Amino acid sequence: MDIQRSIAAPCRHGGGTTLECRPFGPPCPPVPESPELPLIADIAVDCPGRDHYSWLVPEDLPVAPGDCVTVPFGRQTLRGFALSVERRAAPTTFTLKPVLGRQEGVRLPPHLLRLIAWGARYYRCSLGEFLAGAVPKPVREGAKPDIRIRYARIDGFAGKLTARQRQVYEAMSPVPTLRTELHEATGASESVFDKLVDLGAAQRIETEDIQEIRLGAKVERHPLTNEQTVAVEAVAKALDAGRHETFLLYGVTGSGKTLVYLELAERVIAAGKQVLLLLPEIGLTPQLAARVRTRLPRTEVMHSGFTDGERAAAWARIAAGLVDLVVGTRSALFAPLPAPGLLIVDEEHDPSYKQESTPRYHARDLAVVYAGHLGVPVILGSATPSLETVHNARPQDGKPARYTVLSLKNRPAGGKLPTPVLVDMRDECKAQKRAAVLSTVLVDHLVKAKAAGSQAIILLNRRGWAPILSCGECGQAVMCTSCDIALTWHKAEGILKCHYCGARRPRPQDCPVCTADALGTTGIGTEQLAAAIPEAVPGMTVLRVDADTVAGRQGHARLFQQFAEGAADCLVGTQMVAKGLNFPKVTVVGVLCADKGLAVPDFRAGERTWQLIAQVAGRAGRADRPGTVVVQAYDIDAPAIRCALENRPKTFVDAELKQRQEYGYPPYTGLIRILWTGESQANVQLVAQDHAQRLEAARHGAVVLGPTPASLAFGKDLHRWHALIKCASRGAAQALLDRLAAEGGLPEKKGVTVTIDVDPQVTG
Repeated sequence: MDIQRSIAAPCRHGGGTTLECRPFGPPCPPVPESPELPLIADIAVDCPGRDHYSWLVPEDLPVAPGDCVTVPFGRQTLRGFALSVERRAAPTTFTLKPVLGRQEGVRLPPHLLRLIAWGARYYRCSLGEFLAGAVPKPVREGAKPDIRIRYARIDGFAGKLTARQRQVYEAMSPVPTLRTELHEATGASESVFDKLVDLGAAQRIETEDIQEIRLGAKVERHPLTNEQTVAVEAVAKALDAGRHETFLLYGVTGSGKTLVYLELAERVIAAGKQVLLLLPEIGLTPQLAARVRTRLPRTEVMHSGFTDGERAAAWARIAAGLVDLVVGTRSALFAPLPAPGLLIVDEEHDPSYKQESTPRYHARDLAVVYAGHLGVPVILGSATPSLETVHNARPQDGKPARYTVLSLKNRPAGGKLPTPVLVDMRDECKAQKRAAVLSTVLVDHLVKAKAAGSQAIILLNRRGWAPILSCGECGQAVMCTSCDIALTWHKAEGILKCHYCGARRPRPQDCPVCTADALGTTGIGTEQLAAAIPEAVPGMTVLRVDADTVAGRQGHARLFQQFAEGAADCLVGTQMVAKGLNFPKVTVVGVLCADKGLAVPDFRAGERTWQLIAQVAGRAGRADRPGTVVVQAYDIDAPAIRCALENRPKTFVDAELKQRQEYGYPPYTGLIRILWTGESQANVQLVAQDHAQRLEAARHGAVVLGPTPASLAFGKDLHRWHALIKCASRGAAQALLDRLAAEGGLPEKKGVTVTIDVDPQVTG
């Protein structure tokens, strides 16, 4: 069922629709006002339970819907957002407290408030909780915008520069760009930029307010291919007609999806509206933002990597209408654009778009809903679209497809998809007479790449030196005391880490169980791989990109920029090296332990393995150099691996969809996950089983799997039980939750937290 039509609720005024109900149909009838009645505001505050509470508005305090206000709440003082302000009779059973103040310059536009209200109901949290997740804390709390220091390159400078200064100069834009974004993109310190200013190669601009800055820029333009032209014109028709339509831009890696985005963005901006472009990872924003600004100078970047003052300044600029295009991660969906005219979700398949804490929204799905509210087009771009998106792009039961497919099958730069090589590691281990890490085939290709002056990317989706430290006598692994998982050995730091709760402890000398002096490592992580490559390929330099090396501000961008500038021959990393990056010199891609993800207890395991291999393979051969992808696995016959390597997406998708339909999983059903957590295992189990009876009573044909211990039954010192509920559709899932709420819901008992996750991405 279409996500936009899967919830409904009656209006509190007795007819029509309202903000806190289902946001479709005609507006609510106006409520008659009398000047003798008090002014009362319904305000959403950050707490679970009710969507809003009421406060008196002082006559001398101007408050309007969407305003951020400060209110007394019990013994606390909270910030919330006004949903409605009207004169009506005050309650007689208790006394309303007055609103204490209003946050200047923070007001949500009506269309954004409407989206958040829809999301709060669909994802089953209070409106105040969703608002707190949508509006950055620095904005809600009134953080002052930082002094905004920008630098701009002066084109045509012919003076003498050092090699490093020349690199930074060429990476800069003629468009004034924030110092923090330049640091993110180049890794250079402020002193380097200031030296360029002293030499006359750049200029420095400082502002304390949110004023607009306009300077001319050399515009980067490339001619559109026929495929790109068809895609642009198809979306342009919807733009010109003022019509909502969802487009799947299905293009192979390197096919020029970004150029399509830019062409359409220019048309939208010329019409006086704004564009929102979502990316799945912070690390992807610098490279794309720098490219976008060459054509669209009034571009703002939004993500959690900036300071409080920078985030507050970005919010203020966007709300003031000084920004044409916003680039950001999932929370940028809630940027206060005055008149959004086009929404774009790049790499729409990426699981990072789903937030795994309250509010548990999926940014891609909400973007489709948002575009429907606004009556504008939305583009979902991917080389490996999610099965839910593919399903929506196909006719169903004689009905037309919900999404329109636009295909980009070729690479404009002339590069071809890499040549695939599949290595059976069972044979490799026999041939090397040991547990092999790098196959001889991969080593040979790395040697050739080094000799040719090319670069390589090696993906291993496991960080640390080794994932297990275990005893050779009793076989027991050294476990986290707060979680049911083994600690990972990080050799460089000399510590063991839990990759779930973050616990750290020194490596013990002897086995904690049997006290034998027989501890040894099992398996390999990116840290060990980065050390193994130079041993196998003498002279090859390596950069490692994982959660350990990118810690700190702008860590992703710094390492990616170094690799782009040729600081290393090989980039080793986890899945963050697989997404949306463009390094023209890369000719070899290696994927280690490619079948590891298939063992995860999740019905999406095959889909994610297929996507990951196909995406990282696309990093090779993007320019005029032919590429090769070498995939190492033990289960070489897995369809996800074969189809990704052999570029047979339809074969994989058709088989996977058939299996999903047979076993009743999305996109053919609506899915809900209930998670119970608490310090007492007995209490968690008792509450889960009690709630199971309520679920059974409300299910009306739905299938309830569980409750059972979760795949990680103990994590962060909490015992975990869960249940999966499979309904006939998303609408049926919402109806079940409505029935459940009408019967009292799933009340929390002391010491046990209940989490409802609608459309979960994690099901184990």
